[in-house]
Amino acid sequence: MSLKLRFAEIFLPGPIRKRKISELAALTARGFGLSVPRLEGLSIPGRLEAYARFTRGSVDAAVAAGADLAAIRTRLRGEALAFGRELALVFGIRGRDEAARLLRLAYRAIGIDIEAETDGRIRVPRCAFREYYGPETCRTIAALDEGIMAGIMGEGRLVFSARMTEGHPDCRAVFHVREARP
Repeated sequence: MSLKLRFAEIFLPGPIRKRKISELAALTARGFGLSVPRLEGLSIPGRLEAYARFTRGSVDAAVAAGADLAAIRTRLRGEALAFGRELALVFGIRGRDEAARLLRLAYRAIGIDIEAETDGRIRVPRCAFREYYGPETCRTIAALDEGIMAGIMGEGRLVFSARMTEGHPDCRAVFHVREARP
């Protein structure tokens, strides 16, 4: 069992949360080909709000410019995949149970309550970004979620069946882990 994960589930220091939010903002900016938003000096809620506004604004600008959203999603997923792999390595994740626990911890750190099951079922009853995101932003930024999950749980695809930004009371999805071929 990962002792780092167990400890972090009990107490995740503010400076670490701030650093990870900044890393998330930086990888998101790279995915969009934009400059990193300034987050220094902001509290955790302030960083999350600034990040939410940045991501919404980035998607809105991309749509207005007629940018290739599929290409942006591919870049976002790739950036997030590396981030998820790093988290899994740092926490010494072994097995699906620990992977699901790390997902819950990582999302809790950014204001998202996620119920992640070992079979890949995902339910999000509360999301701090809901008030900032519309359906298009949510669909685009979900590439980050898929990348992080692939980095932590193993390569796969995230398929949503319900989203809060589309009027549902919660988000529901399944992360389909691609089984390794013999």
